[in-house]
Amino acid sequence: MTASAKLTVCLVDDDSGIRELFKTLMKSSGLPALAYASAEDFLAHFEQKPIGCVLLDVRMPGMGGLELLQTLRQRHILIPVVMLTAHADVRLAVQAMQLGAMDVLEKPFRDEDLLALVRQGFARFEKSKSVQDEIQSVAPRIASLTPRELEVLDQMVAGKKNRQIAEQLGISTKTLDIHRANIMRKMQTKTVADLVRWRMLDQSGPGGATAVRPGDYRP
Repeated sequence: MTASAKLTVCLVDDDSGIRELFKTLMKSSGLPALAYASAEDFLAHFEQKPIGCVLLDVRMPGMGGLELLQTLRQRHILIPVVMLTAHADVRLAVQAMQLGAMDVLEKPFRDEDLLALVRQGFARFEKSKSVQDEIQSVAPRIASLTPRELEVLDQMVAGKKNRQIAEQLGISTKTLDIHRANIMRKMQTKTVADLVRWRMLDQSGPGGATAVRPGDYRP
């Protein structure tokens, strides 16, 4: 079973007919699905399953789709999101993209278009899951570095040569060699390329990638 087969796609739409059609389509496509009649209902229950993609109707009673998307982003819940609307316009698309929506799909839409976006969302989820796993693996290693070792690491990541780093930090090249050896040992690598990638991932934090599970991040 692939990772995407375990993920759930969610629809938030106040139209009961759309919700039923959505569940039928997802079932026929072999994709686990949940449908909610309101943004409030979604927020109250959505943490029950790992979600790979969310479809949000723009206009709903109470909290609308854009407001719900903004709420998710404020909570650092960065699940791939597709906005659904019967009144698409450039301003709406810009707002949605600024909030991190993956796409805007205009109603009525073709089944194949919706399914393509859902699978694209799942693919983004899985890629971000891999990145997030690497961040979680690297963070404890970076935390094990001393303040001086962290200074040396950042100079290495910046592409500075040994003599430049030593002069910048006011240490001898021999002392620098000791720090570099300790960094490589603690980071469990022998290449500077790994150090560069891992430091960039660590600095990106949770906001640097799509969240891997609804409950992973909180303000």
